[in-house]
Amino acid sequence: MNEELLPVAQVRRRKLSEDVAEQLQALMLNGQLKPNQQMPSERDLMNMFGVGRTSIREALYSLQRMGLVSLKNGERAVVTKPSASSVVNELSGAVAHVLADPRGVKELQQARALYEVMLVRFAAQHATDADVGRLAQALENNRAAIGKGEAFARTDVAFHQILAEIPDNSIFTSLQMALSSWLAEQRTVSLRVEDAERDAYEAHKSIYEAVQARDPDEAERAMARHLNAVEGFYWTARAGE
Repeated sequence: MNEELLPVAQVRRRKLSEDVAEQLQALMLNGQLKPNQQMPSERDLMNMFGVGRTSIREALYSLQRMGLVSLKNGERAVVTKPSASSVVNELSGAVAHVLADPRGVKELQQARALYEVMLVRFAAQHATDADVGRLAQALENNRAAIGKGEAFARTDVAFHQILAEIPDNSIFTSLQMALSSWLAEQRTVSLRVEDAERDAYEAHKSIYEAVQARDPDEAERAMARHLNAVEGFYWTARAGE
């Protein structure tokens, strides 16, 4: 008796350009195509893969979006080494759709909180005297911008960015810059609430003092309180619209 087969997903017909892009990535990974090296001409690639010009161009555009090649009109593609910022920026389009839904906003807020809580804990454990000095200056700039709207928002971003730079890890710095961009609307809305700027500054001061004291537990608590308050201001402002 034949056994009933389990349900399977329908096989998706791959585009020729996807196969070309995948094989070109393999050539990059094994070192046959190196960063800064010009790729073969479109005609040579057509002959190599036995496909038309459209498939080659679609493959190259796909690799460009991934930060793997650089394309300029009239010139052959050049292999590039993807940076952390290009990898993070690749997510921006998808994140915009996530943020179009209130649930998506809440999920990104939660993700940010978990990330920044761990980041400030690291800062309290590993910050150098120079790092603490930069954070102190960022805090003073933040204090001086209270009541100045956009200027306060910029100094707010700068304070958090310095915390992300302390690990000296390009992924963290790029991710923090992206988060600041993705959540720009949240910052603008939450800072409209009365006393939100003063509250944010006082929270930054508590975070700074914990980092200066090399107290990771207090730094973690201070950041958690801060981001929880920011979320509260945001949803309060949204409810009043």
